[in-house]
Amino acid sequence: MSKLFYKALGSASLKDIISDINAASTQLDVDFFGVGAFARNVWYVSNNEASRGTKDVDFAVYVPNAAIYSQLKNILIQEFSYTKVSTNAFCLISPSGIPLDLLPFGEIEKQGKVMIEGTGLVSINLDGFSETYANGLVVAEIENDHVKVCSIPSVILLKLIAFDDRPENRPNDPLDIDSIIQFYPEIETEMIWGEYNFLYIDNDELSHEEIGIKVLGHELSKIIFDNEHLTERVLNILTKAIGLKSELPKRMIQNSEEETVASKIKKLDMLKTGIEEGLANAKSQVGNGKPSV
Repeated sequence: MSKLFYKALGSASLKDIISDINAASTQLDVDFFGVGAFARNVWYVSNNEASRGTKDVDFAVYVPNAAIYSQLKNILIQEFSYTKVSTNAFCLISPSGIPLDLLPFGEIEKQGKVMIEGTGLVSINLDGFSETYANGLVVAEIENDHVKVCSIPSVILLKLIAFDDRPENRPNDPLDIDSIIQFYPEIETEMIWGEYNFLYIDNDELSHEEIGIKVLGHELSKIIFDNEHLTERVLNILTKAIGLKSELPKRMIQNSEEETVASKIKKLDMLKTGIEEGLANAKSQVGNGKPSV
């Protein structure tokens, strides 16, 4: 991944926020990584595409318990002048006015959920965060900083889950999913040809775009393959969407004059097929005594 510049990522305050989180997390010996729009923009900009807009910044933090998470927020408040948000206990406002979502995962989770003290939103489901931390991160070099962020398959994974959890509050997730699916085959052409050329032989009736979407599914499968519950959930989310039992395909439409629900369903079906093929390949390799990924 090429070296990036904060200005290109579209947030003038991002450098300060990352510096603050790094300082606070170092005090407590906790790890963190960028998710959501930040990780998405890193991918676009590192591939010479324009950054997409975002009004907030999201980071996941690996914490052992609620006390450490509370300490992390308190350091940001007391030492770096962040302020609380009355409607969301997981969000702080930076000194420059940027909302910062701090999403705690790890041992703090109980049955896949995190509940903390506070007002407003105090409970969230963080399916997929631990798997992303283990299998789905890349390191971005932004000026002189090295920051862990979600890989693009991880971004898709977490956005599918977030939209499924709270569709009424996640209007941008379907649009981001659609844009990534649209650009992935072109941006990742070299990787697709280099690592998945066998798909062209096995699927000679498919276009490069369709194979690229399948590859995105294969890459996503590498993140979730070892968690049966998460795997079932992701496949169920896509099955519901393909069967029009969720609004995901409809809300992926960015141009109603040129796009249809059917075209979005076709892309989601290709993504699901790629995941299933990737999972099957991982299982066969385990059965043969080979590494699963």
